[in-house]
Amino acid sequence: MGLYSVMNTAKWALLSQQTAIDVTGQNIANVNNPDYNRQEVMMESQTPVNEGRFFLGRGVRIAGVERKFDQYLFSQRLENNFLFSRWEVRETVLGRLDILLNESDGSGINSLMGELFDSFYDLSNSPSGSTERTAVVEKAKTLAQQVSYTAGELKRIRTDTNRQITGAVPTINGITSEIAQLNKLIHETESGGATANDYRDARDALLGRLSGLVDATYFEQSNGEIVVMLRSGRSLVVGSSNFTLSAQTNPMDPRVSSIMWSDAGGNATDITSEITSGKLGALLELRDTDILNFLGELDTLAASIIKEVNKLHATGYGLDGSTGVDFFTSLTPGGRAYSTNSGTGVLGTGSVTNPEIVDLDRFRITFDGAGNYTVFNIDENAASGTYSFTSGAPMTFFQQHGFDIAITGTPAAGDAFEISAAYDAAYNMSVAAGVQNNTSLVAAGTTSQSGDGGQAGKIAGLQYANAIGGAFNAASGLYTFSDFLGALVGEVGSATQTAQNRRDIQEDVTNQLGNLREQISGVSLDEEMINLIKFQRAYEAAAKMITTIDDMLQTLLNIR
Repeated sequence: MGLYSVMNTAKWALLSQQTAIDVTGQNIANVNNPDYNRQEVMMESQTPVNEGRFFLGRGVRIAGVERKFDQYLFSQRLENNFLFSRWEVRETVLGRLDILLNESDGSGINSLMGELFDSFYDLSNSPSGSTERTAVVEKAKTLAQQVSYTAGELKRIRTDTNRQITGAVPTINGITSEIAQLNKLIHETESGGATANDYRDARDALLGRLSGLVDATYFEQSNGEIVVMLRSGRSLVVGSSNFTLSAQTNPMDPRVSSIMWSDAGGNATDITSEITSGKLGALLELRDTDILNFLGELDTLAASIIKEVNKLHATGYGLDGSTGVDFFTSLTPGGRAYSTNSGTGVLGTGSVTNPEIVDLDRFRITFDGAGNYTVFNIDENAASGTYSFTSGAPMTFFQQHGFDIAITGTPAAGDAFEISAAYDAAYNMSVAAGVQNNTSLVAAGTTSQSGDGGQAGKIAGLQYANAIGGAFNAASGLYTFSDFLGALVGEVGSATQTAQNRRDIQEDVTNQLGNLREQISGVSLDEEMINLIKFQRAYEAAAKMITTIDDMLQTLLNIR
């Protein structure tokens, strides 16, 4: 080896330390970037030269720039992301419901029910009193308005939840599109042997955002590209292509949107039921299960009050001798079609035919495609028989249960509908117009005789009567109205507390995983400053080596 070879060794040392300083500077610059993974320069010796009796080294070279990244830890963080997001969203929305149904301030539905029945008790003691009759009507109106307001707020929260669902879809599409573009860049960059650390950091950050929205998983291919999928197996990203989602109005329930997935051929499939976690999964569960259940229970409460009060009121006598008058506006049976229906069946609006026996349970009817439907009692979790179907004609089963309702069109095999006489009873609850306009129609007596307040006393007694079913069982005679409402409020409170607890647990896991990531991938300014000084000194030494060799060459050139 000669002086020029030694000069080459110094040159490689100089370039290597310069690269190391560049990487250190990149680490320092990204110290506050939560998505950045610390990079480390890997140096190795140059291939030595055979000098006969021994090998002499030729300096150092950069073997690569390694990204400090733990694949297993990253996968754990992604899984925790969609669990944390799920419980965070549930805590937020259920918290709104908990506030809405709160009875602690004494102005809720339970207090208003008590005031209504107390007013009927006062009327029973003074059946001819104008003040007492007016009080009954006003207390009933206040209760009906509060129940209707609560149902309306539940509907508004459901609408807001649906709005968040539709808003999340373009965000997901934007993320998957960016991942697909980064797949292409990473493949092109690394196919030539280079590293694409910053591109990989950007892609991992997008995966983190995506996992907060949906329960997505992924795997990396040998070419550096990743395939991203929903847990159900639906592909979201394959190579440099992404599969888009869309929110389309549910034809069977135009108040909400379904999540559609489009394949490579543009064919759309409803995947609403396949999304179970992340922010989107939590919103779908709240919209399609929790809020609907709470609305259903509130409807059951309202319908039971209407049914039981009307049943007694209609058999009593008003101050003017009138009888057969409803106190509350009569129930309007209805329901909804299932979103998976493929036939042309359309559910109409029903009417109560027998207030004495009208059944307030929720029923699911399923068609077999051969002109028959099977009835299942949702509240009692029991089958209720199979019946013949005629399009447009009142359905036999419901006629036997006190109300008429019909379906027009031709339901396909497997099509299902949920039907109840209590459908939307809470939102539509109101005092009958005749009673509002003429308090003489309030039926206080069991007879038309003056001073008879017996019927008002019976209605007042409903306050303590077991006239309603449990939280998920609308069969009469299990609980009082107050107990039933307490079960509903308790259910919401329990669900809210569960969501808060689970959110706190997942937040702790998030912090622990974050700390582990910092230990492996995080940037420490102290370490980087030490490295910076170390590489700086090595750079200065390499530069000194070059000047020394230059001086030696000058010495040789000056020899005469």
